Amino acid sequence: NLVKFDAESFAKGFASGEYYVSHGYAEAIFEEIPEEKWAEVDFFLPEEGGPLYMDSLCIPKGAPHYELALAFIDFIHRPENYAQLLDRFHFPASVNVEADRYRTTTPFYTVEQLANYELKEDLGANLEMYNKAWETIRYVD
Repeated sequence: NLVKFDAESFAKGFASGEYYVSHGYAEAIFEEIPEEKWAEVDFFLPEEGGPLYMDSLCIPKGAPHYELALAFIDFIHRPENYAQLLDRFHFPASVNVEADRYRTTTPFYTVEQLANYELKEDLGANLEMYNKAWETIRYVD
C-alpha cells in the first residue's frame, strides 16, 4: 500500500523506521541517517529508468545586485568549488565533469546509471495524463 506521496518528509520517516521502503532523493535520505549506518541502507536506481530533476539558479529581474549574483554563480561553478557541492550531496559530476578531479567522496550513483533516465522538460499534451495520475495517487481512499 502507498502510505504517503510527498517530497518533504519521506527521508525523516525512512530514517526513523516509520517507513521500511521509500522512493526519494538519496541525498535527503542519507542526510537523515548517520554515516556509520549508510551501509545498512539498500539504495538503488531502477535499471528501467525514471525521471531526472534539475536544480536551477535564477536571478530575479531587476535584482539590485545583478553583477554580484552572476559572480556568485560563476564562483560556485568553478570546478574546485563545485566539487564541494558534489562531495556534500554525493552527486556524480554529470555536468561539471572537471570538478571530479577535486572531489573527496564517492557519489551514491554514477552518471552511467542515469542512462535510462530522462529530464521532463515539457510534458506538452501529456500534462493532463500526469495530472490525472497524480490526483489518483493523492486522493485515493
